[in-house]
Amino acid sequence: MADYRELAAFVIKNVGGRENVQDVTHCLTRLRFKLNDEDLVDEDALLANGGIVTAQRSGGRYQVVIGSHVDAVYKEVIHQLGIEEGVSAPVDSGGSILDRLTAIITQTIAPTLGVLGGTALITGLMALLVAAGVIVKDSGEYLLLNALGSACLTFFPVILGYTSARAFGLNPFIGMILGCALVFPDLASGMGSGEAIYTLLPGTPLAMPVYKTFFNIPILFPSTGYTSTVIPIIFATYLASIVERSTNKIMPQKAQMFLTPAVTVLVAGAISVLVVGPVSIMLTNLISWGINVLLDTVPVIAYIVFAFVYQPLVILGLHWALISVGIMELMGTGSTLLIGLIFPASFAHLAVCAAIAMRSKSERMREISVGAVVSACFCIIEPSIYGVTLPVKKRFGICMVAGTIGAVISGLTGTRMFALTMGVTGFAGFIDPATGNASSVMTCIIAVAVTMVVAFVAAWLSYRPLDDGIEPQNNAGLEENEGETGKPAARHERVSIIAPVDGRVVRSVPSASETHILMETAGHVSLIAPLEGEVSYPSLPGVLEVGSVGGILVRMAFDDDAIERGGGSITWLVPAGSHVLPGDEVAYIEGFSDNLVVTLNVKLGHGCLDAIVTAKDVVTAGDEVIAAISDVHTEGTLSFNAEVMA
Repeated sequence: MADYRELAAFVIKNVGGRENVQDVTHCLTRLRFKLNDEDLVDEDALLANGGIVTAQRSGGRYQVVIGSHVDAVYKEVIHQLGIEEGVSAPVDSGGSILDRLTAIITQTIAPTLGVLGGTALITGLMALLVAAGVIVKDSGEYLLLNALGSACLTFFPVILGYTSARAFGLNPFIGMILGCALVFPDLASGMGSGEAIYTLLPGTPLAMPVYKTFFNIPILFPSTGYTSTVIPIIFATYLASIVERSTNKIMPQKAQMFLTPAVTVLVAGAISVLVVGPVSIMLTNLISWGINVLLDTVPVIAYIVFAFVYQPLVILGLHWALISVGIMELMGTGSTLLIGLIFPASFAHLAVCAAIAMRSKSERMREISVGAVVSACFCIIEPSIYGVTLPVKKRFGICMVAGTIGAVISGLTGTRMFALTMGVTGFAGFIDPATGNASSVMTCIIAVAVTMVVAFVAAWLSYRPLDDGIEPQNNAGLEENEGETGKPAARHERVSIIAPVDGRVVRSVPSASETHILMETAGHVSLIAPLEGEVSYPSLPGVLEVGSVGGILVRMAFDDDAIERGGGSITWLVPAGSHVLPGDEVAYIEGFSDNLVVTLNVKLGHGCLDAIVTAKDVVTAGDEVIAAISDVHTEGTLSFNAEVMA
């Protein structure tokens, strides 16, 4: 096993020492430091170290790019810093709102995956024992196993109160108290009791009866409460973190111990209940109304919408809007088609997790996926959602599409459910108890089989090593050696992608597998090759691509129509299939006086770990704008004329 103590100590020293580090997290290749003073960083020393690929400031964090063994280095760093391994600030400020929200949710829940999956196994065991007739409902065995297996999800807001508080820099015990308040039994039962005082928005699909007020402010509390929810507690702890920081600024230090928690819990708790409740109820009512309208007008579209939105609504805690429609159908007719539509959803997650368990290069992801497969067998998909599919959004999309395909099959074949059962033990719920007819069981099996095949194949074919973490290599990042398995250790190749023109960087958008840079330059320009590779011209005007044998594809694009409208012209200087070196002239634009925006799009292929935007605000043709990082085995040859970083 490689020793990373020296590298970790070097990094800590050159980011300003232990006293300068507020927090540190890591992603696939980078250590992300939150520092008290970034001016204390010795960036030249970091860049000169052979075990460090590059270092830069980005998104309010100082990032030190280590490579695929970053997890092992991270563990040594936090050990030397004396920081408990856990959750901290989960996302940088960059990226879309959806990306940031997804990152917050998944990274807040990541520390709970072990216990979440473990308790799911207890629930699965209980279901098997009931199905086998070993125990019966209401028995002591059932009650205890049910409590042990269900407690984690039932009181999930309490657990997430702790982890999300850690994420937002809030006192974790305040987060836990907020979680306890949201699931407090008397709160859920009391808010909807008695006669309604009045109704908000009467006569509309959003009508909401008000049973209680808070100093004349209407309290709208979901009838299902906030047990097993995720978003409300994350919102509450985020708000509480702001309240706590603001309170500490004005509160005398001697009074902070008791008064700051009191003010924070009171303000954040009250606002969360008064805001989250109405939003939840309005969305729930709107969803229920929309589904009912579709069922009355275009049933097939209703089936598709019902199944497609179900899984995202689980994350938001709004899926009860759909389930309630199905329960009303079951109570009214003795069977339900609607809840049968979502039956294949858990099997989509099962299949995706099975594919990832077999294909993933990450030992940790394989472990999570195997546990998620077992949980999904019993329709407990939270380990899959938060551990496997949601962190890689295309996987979650596969589950949504595959589940929808199964739902359409169920809907078109009239597959009806006669008892609310889910998972592998749930097929019996499709047997008509009055007649013994099992035709719905057969059509349900077909729908589930199609769902699983679609999900498994799509997840298998779309898998990329970049999608999840890579198991740490047996080298310290300082020398080449042989790992315990006898396989050659990995090295990291840094490939510099250079600016094709002089200009000003307008915008850069980095992501895990694709990076965009918009550059604004003058009209009369020569374009140079951004890296070594083969030139191609896709069937798009004003586009040239350079692809390397190492799997990096750089596309340069500009508005061909704008150039022609401005009286300019493009001259391509190299034919398709030509091999170019960085800096070779590949095109010339003349006769165009306006500013020209050049889009540089970099896509990373198999084996590429990361891409870091290194561009300054103003660049000269030939300056590095993106550093791509890939794994290279020691016995192989380099794909580029680039520096090899150990």
